Amino acid sequence: MTIPLQRLRDLLPFSLPPAGRESVPAVGRWPAADGAPLHRVIAHIDDVLLPQIIRQRGLLQRFRQLEAACQEAEPALAELEHQISAAPLPLPPATQAAILEADNLIKRLAQCYGNIARSVVERQGSEPAPLFYRSTQRTMAMLVRRQLLAHRACTLPSASSWRQLHTLYRMACDPSLQALNGDTAPIEHEYLGALLLAYFDPQRQPRSDLDAIHRCARQLAAYAVISEATIETLVQQTTEARFLVRSEEGHPGLPLSRLAANSPFAGGLLVDCDQVLAAIDRNLSRQPGKPVQPELAAAPALLQCLRVTLGGRCARRFSRTRFRPRADLVGGLDAVIHFLDGNTYTRRTLDAPGLLPGGRALTTGEWSLIDESPDGFLVRFVRGEQSRFSAGQVVVLQPRESSRTHVCLVRRVGAVRNRLELGLQLLSPQVSVVALPDGGRAIFLHSLPAYGPYAGLITAPDALHGRQQLILKVHGRPIERHIGRMLEANEELEFVALEPRPH
Repeated sequence: MTIPLQRLRDLLPFSLPPAGRESVPAVGRWPAADGAPLHRVIAHIDDVLLPQIIRQRGLLQRFRQLEAACQEAEPALAELEHQISAAPLPLPPATQAAILEADNLIKRLAQCYGNIARSVVERQGSEPAPLFYRSTQRTMAMLVRRQLLAHRACTLPSASSWRQLHTLYRMACDPSLQALNGDTAPIEHEYLGALLLAYFDPQRQPRSDLDAIHRCARQLAAYAVISEATIETLVQQTTEARFLVRSEEGHPGLPLSRLAANSPFAGGLLVDCDQVLAAIDRNLSRQPGKPVQPELAAAPALLQCLRVTLGGRCARRFSRTRFRPRADLVGGLDAVIHFLDGNTYTRRTLDAPGLLPGGRALTTGEWSLIDESPDGFLVRFVRGEQSRFSAGQVVVLQPRESSRTHVCLVRRVGAVRNRLELGLQLLSPQVSVVALPDGGRAIFLHSLPAYGPYAGLITAPDALHGRQQLILKVHGRPIERHIGRMLEANEELEFVALEPRPH
């Protein structure tokens, strides 16, 4: 296979420093061994060790030393990633600084691996050596890690990272030029794993599920099929779970169902995820105690969400209108229940929020209503208390100068130009706080337009365990309901349908 050297130079514009001595840098005693702060560990790797490594003339030796540096950097990077995932939103300045440090180090590691791949081509001509493929795969792995870091910060990966991934894949294992082999298969697997992670749309899922989604994407990458996109193949394909990727565009591709009629196909790649859906279905329908391939390490509720997202059934049902009023927002099941139970108020001078159990003040955040549709809102953070907002969380939204409240589920968490945004699904036009038989409290949704002709109930996890019937007092009148299917479940809440008592 011929590697376009100029394209590799354009893609990886990293100049090698002047050649120095050939000795291998001593990795011996790291600041981490002395319990140094994480930023000092990263600075040592970035400023001291990497410059020594890239001065090595021997490419294989340089690759080995770079692998050792990655191994040493792993604990610091993993700790920083954990801190970012656990940080409240909007991200505080210290966390934003940690993101910048981690991103810069991962970017530098990607550059170093890219330098090795470029040097292999320069020294050996058009016939690449195995070291080229290994370095290319590691470059892609670092680019994917940068994208994962962006998801942890609730932002979208950069367009440049996608263009680099597309170009690296085309150079190393272009499906129009050669079949996969032992050298190119890991590169394609890395590439498809990155695409699947994007197609699963992590911003629609709780932040705590990101690692599980990433593991699923890597496991399921073996079931995705990639090929050249032609008009003939596209006409023959159905649109569910199939995507068109164009190397020159800075995104992971678009589903065929969203392509315009006159979209160009030449030079694109077709990613067929039909067998990915089948693999998820096998896990969802598996019988207890019976093996399944692949065995995905994720809860059934999360797998169902991933299946719906990948299958292209998350399209918005209504167009949105744009306006800019302000609203108060409270997040978290306990806070929402307390807010609804006598603490809704209009914005007057003498109004004040109540207290949560234990004496803690109930505080709200101020948000700007960016968009509204009949079944949801897009809101942007303005000021107020930081919170660990996450997809699947219940919130209550109250527009300023209004006593009307909207109980919603967070469906998307994202950051646009360092401004936190939430996509909210409106659940019911009328809600009430009710008491449960065990003394707890829950949110009763009088109707569920998006789900069916029945009511709903949002409770703490396992609050309804083993129950089939409930007698609830709503507006002073007892009603009896049958507990139906589970509509949503996560570490904070359970959302179930309530059907009339069967006769």
